Amino acid sequence: MARACGHPAGLHRLDDVLLEYQLSRPSAGSDRIAALLDPVAARPELIETLRTHLEQAQDRRATARLLTLHANTVDNRLARVSTLTGRDLSTPRGTALALAALLLRDAEEPGPDPNDRP
Repeated sequence: MARACGHPAGLHRLDDVLLEYQLSRPSAGSDRIAALLDPVAARPELIETLRTHLEQAQDRRATARLLTLHANTVDNRLARVSTLTGRDLSTPRGTALALAALLLRDAEEPGPDPNDRP
C-alpha cells in the first residue's frame, strides 16, 4: 500500500496511508471508480500529469516545474483528462474521484517480485 501511495520502502503507520488503505478494500464500486480513468489509460502523459498535479496539491506551476512543461501545457492536459473522463477536476468531487481512481488502479498493479534480484 505504501508503494502505491508513493512512499519510500520501510515501515509506515496506518495513519500515513489511511485513505489509500480504505480505498484498497474491495467494494461494489471499486472497479467502477478505477474505470473512470480508462479513457486516458493509453495516454501515460495524461496520467502522469494528473498524478503529479494531485501530488503537488493541484499547484499547476509546481506540476509544470516537476514535469518540465509550460503551465499552459499542464492546463491543457488536465482539460483533456476532464473531457475524456467526463469529470470536472476543478471541483472537490472530481478531484476526489480522480484521486480514488488513481489509488485503486495503483493497488491493482502488481508490485515488484521480491524474488527478482538484479
